[in-house]
Amino acid sequence: MSVPKDFTLTFTGDVMLGRLLDQLMPEHVTNAHDERIAATFIKSHPTLLGKGNYTHSSPWGTTLPLLHSSTLACINLETAVTTAPIPWPNKVFNYRMHPANLGPILHAGGIDYVSLANNHTLDFGTEGLTETVQTMQEANVAYAGAGETSDDARKPAVLHLPRSSEPIDELRQHRYTVHVYSAADHPHVWASVSGFNLFDYTRDTRARLREMLADPEGTKPALKVFSVHWGPNYAWQPDGRITSLAHFLIDECGVDIVHGHSSHHVQGVEVHHGKLVIYGCGDFVDDYALNEEYRNDLGALWRVVVREKSGAGLGLERLEIFPTRVERFRALLLDSRDPDHVWAKLGDEGEVVVQLSGE
Repeated sequence: MSVPKDFTLTFTGDVMLGRLLDQLMPEHVTNAHDERIAATFIKSHPTLLGKGNYTHSSPWGTTLPLLHSSTLACINLETAVTTAPIPWPNKVFNYRMHPANLGPILHAGGIDYVSLANNHTLDFGTEGLTETVQTMQEANVAYAGAGETSDDARKPAVLHLPRSSEPIDELRQHRYTVHVYSAADHPHVWASVSGFNLFDYTRDTRARLREMLADPEGTKPALKVFSVHWGPNYAWQPDGRITSLAHFLIDECGVDIVHGHSSHHVQGVEVHHGKLVIYGCGDFVDDYALNEEYRNDLGALWRVVVREKSGAGLGLERLEIFPTRVERFRALLLDSRDPDHVWAKLGDEGEVVVQLSGE
């Protein structure tokens, strides 16, 4: 009898690779405003600039070993990927990165999945959205939440444990299917764009989500993940509509893991009927100004360990949370000696451990 195998799915919150991060790359979007800001910042941090000082692997910082050791790594990409010149009108922040940088950065981080349903994917209009989707396809990285049609935006990314590219022992090992869906509850003005998966909190939306999350053609995946950009910035607690929707996704749509992001800081984690809800993953890497109250520079790697069941399928085993801080456009792991490490319970590697299996 073979020993049950463990797999790890690692999640992050917002990964914003545009604006100043893009300006540090040899090939970047030509933008006088961003270049001026970057030049000012680099005067104070000259070590960022220069050959080899900030490369395609730099955004991942000291988290690279954990990302590379994960069976699957999943992020929320908080930027358009385009050279389209016209920003969405009347929007305070419009982010974009050069398409030439996307594949090399994601591959350097070992990223398997990207959520495109968030409030920056359409920052440069439908032209920018089209180029973002095409660039994702060229990079050969799975994505969900946006597409050329509404059906494309609503369908799941199909991933596998272990990865499809990895061989398995047919006699002793199974390849498990993972479906990852993505949606966002804002901006409401983007409801007019068919290629963006927007939802609200009405009863009609619940019916649509139940239909969207139904197992395609009767094929039930081993794991179902819902990656969701929800709620306002800077709110310590998710409101009742969000917690109610999270429970609905688990109880009535068969979701195993809710991967929540948008708040710019860490929110709570809940184990609901043996399934996992991460309400807010926090920011992972970006160029944002520091909010002293909410500490938007603090985030985490959220690693979910799943285990083969004795019968068939997979079960959630535990959640390991590795605290991080954004520093000079890099994600850095914290340890228990760091004054910013405010977590209450530490594991052997400085992580927080949440048991999911009940054992």
